[in-house]
Amino acid sequence: MQTDDFTVSFKQGDFTQRVDVHIDPSTDDIDTYVCHLNGERITQIRKEGNTWKQLWGNLKEPQIQQLGAQIEQALVD
Repeated sequence: MQTDDFTVSFKQGDFTQRVDVHIDPSTDDIDTYVCHLNGERITQIRKEGNTWKQLWGNLKEPQIQQLGAQIEQALVD
């Protein structure tokens, strides 16, 4: 069973870093995921249909999709 907090791998350039993820339930029943890198919030994302959307943060689209895929994999494991 998945807890509300977990860690995923996130590749930026040549480096793979560990991102801490906190599940934040929303009022419309679509969970959002607050992501922290080195203790700092870097983004909040959620899945809408088949695409991950960034609610806030400065990640580029490929990074958003990569991070979302890692979150999905962690939720299945």
